[in-house]
Amino acid sequence: METTTKADGSVPVYDDALSADEVQLRAQGHVGELPRQFSTFATVAFAFTLTNSWTGWSGTFGTPLIAGGGPAVFFGLVVSAVACTFITLGLAELASAFPSTGGQYHFAFMVSSPKYRTVVAFYAGWLSVFAWTMTAASVPIIVGQFIQNLAQLYHPDYVAARWQTWLIYTVLTILFCAVVILLPKLIPKLEMGFFVLTLLGFVISFITILATSHPKQSAKTVFVDYTNLTGWADGTAFMLGVGTSMYAFLATDGATHLAEEMPNPGKGVPRAMWLTMIIGCFTATCWTFAFMFASTDLDAAASSVVPILTVYLQAFRSRGVATFFLSWLAIIYSTSGVTCFVTAGRLTWAFARDGGLPFSKTFAYTHPILQVPANATILVGIFTILYGLIYIGSTTAFNSFISMAILGLNITYAIPQGIVLLRGRSKVLPARQFDLGPIFGPFCNAFSVLWVLLYSVLFCFPIILPATVDNMNYLSVVLAGVLVIILAMWYGGKRKTFTGPVISIEGLEMLSAANLGANRTGYRDDTAMATKEVAPNTSVPAAAE
Repeated sequence: METTTKADGSVPVYDDALSADEVQLRAQGHVGELPRQFSTFATVAFAFTLTNSWTGWSGTFGTPLIAGGGPAVFFGLVVSAVACTFITLGLAELASAFPSTGGQYHFAFMVSSPKYRTVVAFYAGWLSVFAWTMTAASVPIIVGQFIQNLAQLYHPDYVAARWQTWLIYTVLTILFCAVVILLPKLIPKLEMGFFVLTLLGFVISFITILATSHPKQSAKTVFVDYTNLTGWADGTAFMLGVGTSMYAFLATDGATHLAEEMPNPGKGVPRAMWLTMIIGCFTATCWTFAFMFASTDLDAAASSVVPILTVYLQAFRSRGVATFFLSWLAIIYSTSGVTCFVTAGRLTWAFARDGGLPFSKTFAYTHPILQVPANATILVGIFTILYGLIYIGSTTAFNSFISMAILGLNITYAIPQGIVLLRGRSKVLPARQFDLGPIFGPFCNAFSVLWVLLYSVLFCFPIILPATVDNMNYLSVVLAGVLVIILAMWYGGKRKTFTGPVISIEGLEMLSAANLGANRTGYRDDTAMATKEVAPNTSVPAAAE
């Protein structure tokens, strides 16, 4: 969207011709550059395709299976679903108050005190970018493993080399990025198609695996017999399994990064977030019930590189049918890959727009014809490909980086919620269309902070004891390395140049009143905006001290 600068250097933030959504965005220091082409359905489709709980769980339930057998898989998923729902609701409230493509780092900036907001936003922004890039990397590596295991199924003599996995991973990464950059106007329609594909896959897989598998696993094996192979005490092993189960609900912030591409994001973004959790909890729980009862040998599945393929083979007793369903699962995973790179690219672009990256002007560039953050998406793709080289040297080290995706994103979910608690919700949160209220809101915020603090420790534990070079958990080293990089960037010059978005407190107050009216009447008055101006590079407090 084109904007003009007046003779005195001020930027027109409000204008009678602007929509309320654009006014809200400008009040937070940004001008809309991306078309608002995502409908409500397209946004929900995007958000669920990104999280895709039942397919994500299909690729990662092996760790909980080792940690406690059937009970750890089923009940671990339930516990993680409840925990992630509370965390997501707390984040959704912030997304309603401050809709922006920047997501968590933008929320942290808006709710922090003027003294600390830039440093808090900078750390949250970098952690978000790292975590989202690693989330994007998790998809092509899992699809690559699916492909190689199918090759081994038909050619038992074939030994999958890590460098071959990396090549598949690289090709998929390039493909995902190409779709995002070259077909931006088709992305909403593609996301709706992806959504239908994954729900259809869930229904057909659920019905088929229950109908054809015989004999069924006993309920005692699925729900009662706790088989802990980790070396940890049962309680610790279960909690470690719950941590991995959180991958099924990873990236519930995805819709926040579309806030500038949909109408009325203050209502639409949180709705997409809680609907994602509802659909995700339902599909993942039902699918777990189905495949656990269909499996005839959980020990064999636990020792498999791709446990879901072993389950398919046990349930269908047909190599061809198992191949069909794993191929469908790989395709659905790949649609999540496209969505991941859409999100990671837009987040990186938004952070660069606020000056958070080296060469920020380059990566904040929006292609004028395609209307897509092409440079930022390419940067994410290149980083992902280079980062994948770690897999050739050590799958354990690579998996530690993937664990960083789960922990890193959840830390960024908790940071702004913790600040809201410390400073006082009524003090820093404006009226919003999605309000958790004076009791449930603080509960969600406090739970998010405490849960993430707990898993900041547990995620650093190795899954198997005794720890060796082959099963060591390198997450603590990865987290320390990321923090060192962020510190180096900050003290290397960004603390002098990074100011975050230029915001207008008057405009936010007006929009707060408009949102309050929306809560009471069910719609927002887009005409109740006055024409105001704010000088560039003038930071106005987002919340009073």
